[in-house]
Amino acid sequence: MERIKEDRPITIKDDKGNLNRCIADIVSLFITVMDKLRLEIRAMDEIQPDLRELMETMNRMSHLPPDFEGRQKVSQWLQTLSGMSASDELDDSQVRQMLFDLESAYNAFNRFLHS
Repeated sequence: MERIKEDRPITIKDDKGNLNRCIADIVSLFITVMDKLRLEIRAMDEIQPDLRELMETMNRMSHLPPDFEGRQKVSQWLQTLSGMSASDELDDSQVRQMLFDLESAYNAFNRFLHS
């Protein structure tokens, strides 16, 4: 049931020893989404795929705690985007909040890596 609530397909696999690859992908995806927002790329269909990939990669990383705050923030934004049509764009307030949330999540991820 938890998998369905989080919109995770059953085929998602664990990191299976590819921890470094997961870390690199997560960092890259955080930066990609934040850069898109800073470049004023705001359409749902241009943000959602990278954000979904970020969520799926975090879910594959078995070392990341289930209650990791970054996962919760990304999940909330995925829910927001899922309520939009492909051509809908985030407004200024949403972009600012999403950037804040992603920066916070990225910083939390870095703190986790250094702990």
